[in-house]
Amino acid sequence: MQDPTQQHSSEPQGQPHYFQWGLTAFCVIVASVLVFYLLGWLPIIWKLFKKMLGILSPFIYGFVMAYLLMPIFNGLYRFTQPRLAQRMKNGTRFAKGLCSILTLLLGVAIVGTLLWMVLPQLIVSIFSLLESMDTYLNEISGWVAALLKDNPVIERNFLQIYNQFSQQIVNWVQNIALPQLVQLMTGVVTTVSVLFDLLIGIIIALYILNSKDTFCAQAKKMLYSMFSIDRANRIIKRVAHVHRVFGGFITGKLIDSLLIGLLCFGGLRVLMGFNLLTIDQSYALLISVIVGVTNIIPFFGPFIGAVPSAILIMVISPVQAVYFVLFVLALQQFDGNILGPKILGNSTGLSSFWVMFAILVFGGIFGFVGMAVGVPLFAVLYSVLTEVFNNLLKKRGLNTDTNAYRGPKRLDPKTREFVEVQDETPPVTAKERRQAAAKAKSEQENHETEKKD
Repeated sequence: MQDPTQQHSSEPQGQPHYFQWGLTAFCVIVASVLVFYLLGWLPIIWKLFKKMLGILSPFIYGFVMAYLLMPIFNGLYRFTQPRLAQRMKNGTRFAKGLCSILTLLLGVAIVGTLLWMVLPQLIVSIFSLLESMDTYLNEISGWVAALLKDNPVIERNFLQIYNQFSQQIVNWVQNIALPQLVQLMTGVVTTVSVLFDLLIGIIIALYILNSKDTFCAQAKKMLYSMFSIDRANRIIKRVAHVHRVFGGFITGKLIDSLLIGLLCFGGLRVLMGFNLLTIDQSYALLISVIVGVTNIIPFFGPFIGAVPSAILIMVISPVQAVYFVLFVLALQQFDGNILGPKILGNSTGLSSFWVMFAILVFGGIFGFVGMAVGVPLFAVLYSVLTEVFNNLLKKRGLNTDTNAYRGPKRLDPKTREFVEVQDETPPVTAKERRQAAAKAKSEQENHETEKKD
């Protein structure tokens, strides 16, 4: 006869098993419903996010301006603080305020001077280019017709396609590009909200430059209150690494691009002086601006800027376009091998492969901004992943040096040391199968000989 207590004791043992199943199914259903409603609310969430960005735009402008002006502020502060601290009671505080104001005024003066020098001629060259688009297209058509005059069939087909393409270009320039350019230029100048955000951003940048030490101290205080000391130290170390990579790369790249733009303008003027280029001076300035701005993009930047500039010069003379391309190649080699390493150094620590990968991936997602900041952003992600994998290897007692894993070596599961391995791939071709069979027969004969001895 079965014991009643034994029957009751077996029932509760099965209950947790079904309870876990039911709880898991319930959690899956709830998560699916939440995801479904979240997808439905995504447009509203995106609108709220964009509205929040609009509200915080003065702080974003101020942070970006303060971040870019930080090297100038640090240089001025290191020069003025010791002198004012010796002569005044509140010399350190006064030095911060004075350096913040001087840094901001210097930054505004630099940007204003560049705009005053470049913007008027740049606007003239752009409008002149757009207005002369029909003439340039006709010149290209005549040049191609003269080049293909011995092949009338190819000439006729090419000119038919070219005429359709040129008509679309002219319509796009006259009906879309030119009105939008005028609207953009007038809108940037006259929009009160943008000017108001920039003004507030300048004030915020002034506060950030003057109080950056206080903000850093408050952030450290918050980290030590929320995390353990070791974890907080790791976060501070990671933030310092991010600042070093982004600050060094972006600031250095801006300086490098400015110098490349100036060198490009000077080189074009030299080529114009030797009559190797017959372009207008305003076009030389436009080309230099294009090359300088696109040079912010690593690796591909000079070539991206050279393509539209070479097309513009090719309208005047194909031979002059060849001279320009050779000049840009020489300028790019100078920047990549001499000027760039002197200014940037190895601030990212990435190889050329990962630089190309970061530019293509982040450029495809975020456009021009992604191409400009994709390299330092990927460098930070790369360093984080490297640290994570190295920590996992250390926990398992394995080597973290990449060079130790090179070559046909594998880890022995018992000794945890690298051992050489033989090629274990099966034979594929008939020759490999014959060699494998001969080797196996030879080993078998040697084994039988050893057994007889």
